[in-house]
Formats: sequence, C-alpha cells, structure tokens
Amino acid sequence: MVYSRGLSVGFERADVEILAEKLKRMFEEERRSLQVSLDGNIVSKPIPVLNLFGRVIRGVPVDRTRLRVLEPTPHKKMVVAVDASAKMVFNLGSAAVLESKVVVLAYKGFKRFLERTTKRVALVAGKFEAAEWLARIEFEALLKASSMIEGKGYLLLDRSLTVAPLYRPTTRELIKKVEAKASASGLNLVGIPKRTKLALDTGEGALGYISNLARKSFTSSAWYYYPLFRIENLPPWMLGSPVVAKLSALNSSVLRLDVSKKTLARLDCGEVLSEISFLQDPSCPGYPYPLRAAHEMSKISESEVEIDRLLLTETLREWGVGDRLVADSSAYSNFKERSLWGDVV
Repeated sequence: MVYSRGLSVGFERADVEILAEKLKRMFEEERRSLQVSLDGNIVSKPIPVLNLFGRVIRGVPVDRTRLRVLEPTPHKKMVVAVDASAKMVFNLGSAAVLESKVVVLAYKGFKRFLERTTKRVALVAGKFEAAEWLARIEFEALLKASSMIEGKGYLLLDRSLTVAPLYRPTTRELIKKVEAKASASGLNLVGIPKRTKLALDTGEGALGYISNLARKSFTSSAWYYYPLFRIENLPPWMLGSPVVAKLSALNSSVLRLDVSKKTLARLDCGEVLSEISFLQDPSCPGYPYPLRAAHEMSKISESEVEIDRLLLTETLREWGVGDRLVADSSAYSNFKERSLWGDVV
C-alpha cells in the first residue's frame, strides 16, 4: 500500500510505520533512566560516540549534572579568526582545479587590527585531498601572520580540531607547529565545525539530545555541556576535546566546539566558553563575530569565479597549458561535477 498525504510521490506505508516506531523509541522521553537504541537494545544512559577514520571513540554517559549555565565574561583579549572558502574553477573529470580565498582577521575587543586575504589555487584529485588542502592553507596563513598576532587570547577556526591520520606528514607537522606556537604565545585554540559526527550510541544526534535535556533545566539561558569524553581516551590526532554549547540566550542554535587539550590543561572549560560567548555578533547571536566576519569575507561569488577562470587561463598560457585546460574542462557536465565533488568544494 502506498502512503500518500498530499505528497507528489507516496511512501510505502510499511516503511513509514517502521520509521515512526524507531523514531518513537529513539526519542522516548517517558523513560529518562532507560534509552532504547535503534536495534532495540536497552541502555541505562546514552553514551556520546565519534566514528572517525575507522575508529569508534566512546565517551562518558550523558548526565544532567554536566550541564552548566553560561555567563558571558567581558574582555579585551586578542581574538584571531581564520576561514577559507573553495570553488571549483575547472573540472577535469578525475581531478579539479580549485581556488580558495583565505581570510585571517584579528581583533582586540571590537577593534580589528589585522586583515589578511590571500587567493590560493591547486589541482586536487578528490574530496579528501581537497579537504586536506583547505586545512593546510588555513594553517599556512596563520603561520605567515603569526608575527603580528602574538599575545593572549583566542584562535578560532571554522573546523574541528581533528588532524586526519591520513594527512601527509608535512600537513600534520604544520598543524602541530601552529598549535604549539599559538599555545606558547597564549592563544587558546578553539574549533567550531559546521558539521559534526558527534552522536549517541542510541543513534540519536548528541547535539539534539543534549539540547532537549538543557531545555528542561535552562529555559532562557546560555549553557554548555562538558565533558563528553575523557581527555585521556581521545586519540592524539584529536587536538581538542568536544563541548556542546548554546552561546546565547537570544538564539536557539546549539554548537559543537573543540577546545584545545593544551588549553584545557591550564584553563577551566567554563572560563573559555564564557569568554567566547562574549564575542557575540548582534546580527547573529550565538556565534562569535570574528569567525562570522572571516566567513563572510572568504566567500567567492560565481562572477568572481568566472573572472578568476579567465585570468588563470591567460596566466597558464605562458606555460602552454591554458588552452588544453579549457578544452578538457568543457568536456564535463555540471552533473558530474556535483556527483564527484559534492559539497566539499
């Protein structure tokens, strides 16, 4: 039987019923002390899990007592933010020419004292290589600007503090060099990723579950939940420990933040989060304004891509490859471009 309630194409009713039953079990609120996983197993308390690079990292059971109210702490410490966008300039089928705009901004209080924007270009063979390249150029930009951004404060990244084990040794060394330099100069490294694989062993998303838990305790407050994992159990390629937080009482957005292990060795997590929550963008509460500014400045419009494509073609003609690049790129459709590269670029 087809299940159709005003939809253009109906769903099989049996599928919808199975889905509804599984979701009811997953979102069960009446049995707070017991949770049911997607496969029907009973668990006493859900446990945060991260599935990364073939390894499952298990955290400590979620407990209401780890929720804390978050009060913003005013400060004039230095805040550095970096972000890099990426657009495909040429699609060559098995590879792609990408361009990126990398932005480094530095503030003291609400005053910006450093702004650096660079354009980068590279030939990459896949999504993972593209992701590694983006990470590398962000940290290269930070290293180049490091002589002007020394001082106590925060270094904010628009990514998790995870260094993929499959990254090249030179990339891993570069990231650790920037981390060590930042720590030595008093900059606390914090990553705020756009996406997260942070989940619970019941199958539910960790951010949604903890947010619902907090809503019952803190109806109109900013808050944070920590710890999710024991730091000693995190692998060395995770430079930070994850935190779940709502940074503003004026916005319902809940974020995952990775706070550097080096920072947590000398500062309380609540102190770090309270100072980050002070960095509010009035037009976008709940998200640090330096990172939002870097994100907006790093965007590349389609018209800019078209201009850069022409400029790059002309420049590459000096090496005798410009016309060949255009010819090879025109052989591939937008469909193949999207299916091969997805949202990474």
